[in-house]
Amino acid sequence: MVRMIPPYARDGANVSERKIFDALDGLQGRDDWIAIHSLSIGRHATAFAGEADFIVLVPGRGIVVIEAKAPSFVEYKAGDWYLDRVPSPHKDPLKQLDGVRRSIRRHLNNADLLRGDEPIARLVWFTTLGRHQFDNKTPGDLQFFEWELGWKDDLAKPGWLIEKTLDEYSRWYATVDEVSNDPAAFTAEHAETITKALVGDFMAKETEAERRQERRATENRLLASQQIVLELTDTNDHVYFDGPAGTGKSYLITSTARRLNREGRKTLVACWNVLMAEELQQFVGSLPHVDVTDLNALMLRLAGIPTNPPDAAHDWYTTELPQLALNALADKPYLGDYEAICIDEFQDIAGNPLLLDLIFALAGTKRPEGTRLVFAGDSRQQIMRRADGYVNAYTVARERIPDLVHVRVRRNCRSAPGLLSGVEHVLGQKIGYTDHRVAKSTPGGLEVVPIHDGRDSAALTSALKALLQHHSPEDIVILSPFAEKRSLVGRFLARGEQSADERWLRKQLQIEGLRGRVRWRSIFKFKGLEADAVIVTDLGEDAKEFVTSEGLDWQDLLYVGLTRAKYRCTVLM
Repeated sequence: MVRMIPPYARDGANVSERKIFDALDGLQGRDDWIAIHSLSIGRHATAFAGEADFIVLVPGRGIVVIEAKAPSFVEYKAGDWYLDRVPSPHKDPLKQLDGVRRSIRRHLNNADLLRGDEPIARLVWFTTLGRHQFDNKTPGDLQFFEWELGWKDDLAKPGWLIEKTLDEYSRWYATVDEVSNDPAAFTAEHAETITKALVGDFMAKETEAERRQERRATENRLLASQQIVLELTDTNDHVYFDGPAGTGKSYLITSTARRLNREGRKTLVACWNVLMAEELQQFVGSLPHVDVTDLNALMLRLAGIPTNPPDAAHDWYTTELPQLALNALADKPYLGDYEAICIDEFQDIAGNPLLLDLIFALAGTKRPEGTRLVFAGDSRQQIMRRADGYVNAYTVARERIPDLVHVRVRRNCRSAPGLLSGVEHVLGQKIGYTDHRVAKSTPGGLEVVPIHDGRDSAALTSALKALLQHHSPEDIVILSPFAEKRSLVGRFLARGEQSADERWLRKQLQIEGLRGRVRWRSIFKFKGLEADAVIVTDLGEDAKEFVTSEGLDWQDLLYVGLTRAKYRCTVLM
């Protein structure tokens, strides 16, 4: 896979640049290639400033500088160019590349990095015109070679085009005595050194906070692309968003709530998970017409009860309290009377008829027919109930809402594709994505670390140190199938430290009264949430026996735990 710098198409990239970016980003089997996109050249050799659309470094062959063009037609006559429907139709694209090439050579020479024998070829890539549309009436023209032109057809074979361009370049200049050309000497190490010289200045100055901010900006852009889904379903009052982890379901729920707020509709946004409700509140913000809450807090408020009983059993949360809330709504429908109800993680409540009754009762006098209902769920994340109580969440909702529109969201908008490939390998099954909006070259992945008896805290320390090289402590979460006391972190904190590494580990962990910033949770509590990096601990036979003894599905628990990560995941197996 080509290393793309940056790992996403920059803001302002035109259609032709995005097509070439996607073609290079999807190229397999070229792991030592480096492609720099949209490099601003402040130290330009022939102008005040300039930009290289792409610079591709190919060890063993050389460098290609690429100018991306998307004209409706091209005419070259008597040395003059005309490119229809581009900003400067008479501008010679090859001269643009000459300026970029001279700038690169001068910059590398000033840095004592240019040996002089590096092949640096030009390529003008017309992404809207097929090769069959090219009729060269002057094939022997002195100004350029035909192999310096790329076409729409070549988007399907970008590796072939770039290799052909460099091979033709070297073949020609091997016959020119005055030109030193040695593609074999252009090693992977030399390509890496040149890359750092071209983009290293701003990369070296970039702080972790800036990298984090850039990641967030990219994530927001990817999620914003899901707005088209809301536009397509805007005329439907009853909608169910169904998709695997990372497809933007929570974003669709909160974006819907913001839209409804602008319309002045009294709107409820709710879910079962307390931490998830806090996250939804952050996404929605403080809006005059929107209430965001977890269902337990909502039921307590409706029933007029300040807190759950200290010895509350499972039945309290799933039967007794829902019934008290329903009774309160029956007596005082105005306590609900919502014009719109948005439920995230709908699969958590789909198997409980009382909770479903509660949702519809919250519509008050309007009833479901007159209320906007928007649900989102992933049936594989039903780890809050026994496997024998599994339900198809959409089917359950459809039984109560006959005109419910089923919207399948299947494009990954959150996690690095390399990470998800690792998740699928561990699970032994596909997750179900049809495409990735996240660039394939986005740094990230999954690592499985086998640990032996007595080495669990050492393995956790090593994993955490490795992730801290890429992420801030607050962006890392440690998850376990077990609750607090039985988890690896809980057991570690319950005993004294036995080494300097363990003292370091304790300082990193988020503990009341201490300054650590790394969170640790059970997989159950963190369901529906996400983090840049995740360490999953305790994945041994004890955990598997515990999960199955509770009647839960081990594979679904793994799926939930592993898919909380956006970029990196370390599994302590």
